[in-house]
Parts: sequence; C-alpha cells; structure tokens
Amino acid sequence: MFDYCLMVERHPDNLAAALFGGFVGTFMKTLSPADTARSEIPLSEVLSEFSGGIDTGELPIHKPPLAIGSYHQFRFNRNIKSIVVIPDFRLDTSEARKRLPLNYSREDTVFNAQRCSLLPVLLGEDPPNAAKISEAMRDRLHQQYRADLIPGFTKVLQHITHNAYPGLLGVCLNGAGPSILAFAISNFETIAKAIIALLFEAQQIHYDWQVLELAPDGATVDYI
Repeated sequence: MFDYCLMVERHPDNLAAALFGGFVGTFMKTLSPADTARSEIPLSEVLSEFSGGIDTGELPIHKPPLAIGSYHQFRFNRNIKSIVVIPDFRLDTSEARKRLPLNYSREDTVFNAQRCSLLPVLLGEDPPNAAKISEAMRDRLHQQYRADLIPGFTKVLQHITHNAYPGLLGVCLNGAGPSILAFAISNFETIAKAIIALLFEAQQIHYDWQVLELAPDGATVDYI
C-alpha cells in the first residue's frame, strides 16, 4: 500500500503518518530514471476501477517500484501535546519553497543534522528534557528564509522559550507554514495566547489555536 501511495504522492513523510500513525520518520531510496518518471501518477491510473461496487479483479495499470520508501515508528512521550497556532491567511507551499536557497553551507547542514539525529529520541523520553528538546528544534535550513512570510514569527522564536514558559518544550514552523507548532506538557492556553499576541502585533488578523494529541493508529477500515 505504501508503494502504491508513493506513486500518487511522492512525499513519504506525509503518507507514513497518515497510513501508519504515530511518530514516524521516513526516507526514499535513490530511484532509477525510469522509476523517477513514474511519480505523481493520477490515482485513476493506479487503482483499478470498480463496477457496481464489485471488484472487477483487474490489476492496476501501473505497478509501483517496490520498497522505494521506508518508515520507522519512534517512541513518543504521550504527555507531550502539540499546540498549533493557525493564522487566518493562506500560504502556498510552492511560494514557501521559493524562499529556500539552492545551496547550504557545511556549517548549517551539520548544525541541523546533529539536532535532527537527537530530536526523535528526546521526544520519547519520560520526563522530557525541555532544554535539550528546545535546542534540538532549532533550525538553520528553512525557518530563517521563510520567517518574513509569517509576520511576527521571528519574535516568537526569540521570546517564546522554555525558560520563559513552564511546560513548553520548543517552538517551530509547522511544515512550510503559516501555522506555528509548539510542543508542551502543560500551560497550553498560556503558551498559545503568548504566541498569538506576538503574531497579532505584527499582523492584525484572526488566529485560531488547537491542542492536538498524537494519532497512534493511522488509517483504519471501519466498514467494508
């Protein structure tokens, strides 16, 4: 199933989280030119059609390159919640990608690689170490280049810290934005409103916020 999904949507990080649930990491194998050309195939050309609700038994038009994506489920401290602050404006991922440089310095690449290697382990520890998690969530590869797309975000990184807000573990951009993600174990409302206050100073629009828990099960079939 994972291979078939990767034919339609070549982003294993999104797919693995939706299919398998939990806290997952992924990677893609290096593909041959022929297999690379088979990415983003329309869903209608991946799944065989059904006739009158009965499986025709037809095989898919395209078969996937096998085992091109791999995933691993990490342990996750279930006391950690995700605070998501959602600005009321749209930011296209394609626009956010344009802000990224074509090349990175060795120093910045090593900086991120060191922290990414530790963060999954740190998020599984009980009790969580706020100082280590906060440091491991620092970034030099994308947030600084996209910060001006989310007015006030730079101030959020500067002022919303684990030292200033008990229960907070770390703050980052949620994907390419514009939502902002904070990991915390308590004081969720206080942290969310502090983030919103700084964002509102920079841009007077509506901001929503939610506290989310990890979905451990992924996709399930309730009825056939």
